[in-house]
Amino acid sequence: LTGTDYSHPAIQEGNAAARAFAAAEFGNLAPGERQQVRRDLLAYCKLDTQAMVDLMRALERLTS
Repeated sequence: LTGTDYSHPAIQEGNAAARAFAAAEFGNLAPGERQQVRRDLLAYCKLDTQAMVDLMRALERLTS
């Protein structure tokens, strides 16, 4: 398991993702800002999902 690099995206951890989502959903953001937050959240979620896939594959290797 090599790990997933979260050092480059604008959102790098779960609490920041939750705050960004709340700001986009309930905050008073301009449309352009809201779209940027959405892109940032999608990039974070993509990394998070890949980390879960990598973990699943590593666990499968251990049990086979």
